[in-house]
Amino acid sequence: MGLPETTDREQRLEGLAGLEPEVVSPLYHQIKENITRQIVSGRWLSGHELPSETDLCGHFGVSRGTLRRALDDLENRGLIVRRQGRGTFVASPKFEGSVLGSYRNFRVGALPHDPVSRVLGIARKRASADMQRLLQLERGDYLFEVRRVQFMEGVPITLSTSFIPAALAPGLDKSDIEHDLFYGLLEQRYGLVYLRAEEFLEPVIADDFVARHLEVAEGSPVFLVERHSFLVGDKPGEFRQAYMRGDRYRYRIDLR
Repeated sequence: MGLPETTDREQRLEGLAGLEPEVVSPLYHQIKENITRQIVSGRWLSGHELPSETDLCGHFGVSRGTLRRALDDLENRGLIVRRQGRGTFVASPKFEGSVLGSYRNFRVGALPHDPVSRVLGIARKRASADMQRLLQLERGDYLFEVRRVQFMEGVPITLSTSFIPAALAPGLDKSDIEHDLFYGLLEQRYGLVYLRAEEFLEPVIADDFVARHLEVAEGSPVFLVERHSFLVGDKPGEFRQAYMRGDRYRYRIDLR
């Protein structure tokens, strides 16, 4: 007599650990961790259909409310996607960039933004007192304020605002910065070579403005990245604030 055939339900649940009777972490948190391990270990690949909610509830021995709390968190993290009437699936891998490495490599290749961006506005204006301090400008000096949305494979990933001293890039507001890599244009047209940068990263919640342009729900987790870029002689050449989608992007740190 041959071995019984494995059902589709059993295949989807195969390798998924059960819950431990512990009091340190709640059940929904354990479920979330167990499913996450299936994904990051490569056992469940992009596009893999998760077991049904009924099967997962039975496997873990929990209520539907507990399970959905775990799935909600996984969806907010961008690890799974729910498709109404079809099921729940492992999401596409997040775009990734390294925190470490040379600044030149960071500018030209580490972040795989598409060459084309959407410019929300570019204006020449007098530097405010705070921008005078940040960019070491004099009272009455002008700067360019550039707001744009950057994409990765057509997906809006970054909403950024860059402030650049107007004296460094005359006529920037007349340039076509939608169809060129921004820093490549600054270097080729104006000779601006940024040698180093200080960058600060923190998690924040998307407000209505950020959510609308990144096409996420208001209140979604995003990265706020603040960057101070410097030219030869440690002269400030740009101050930049950017919001990056936490559900589609992650930073990588290599410790060697």
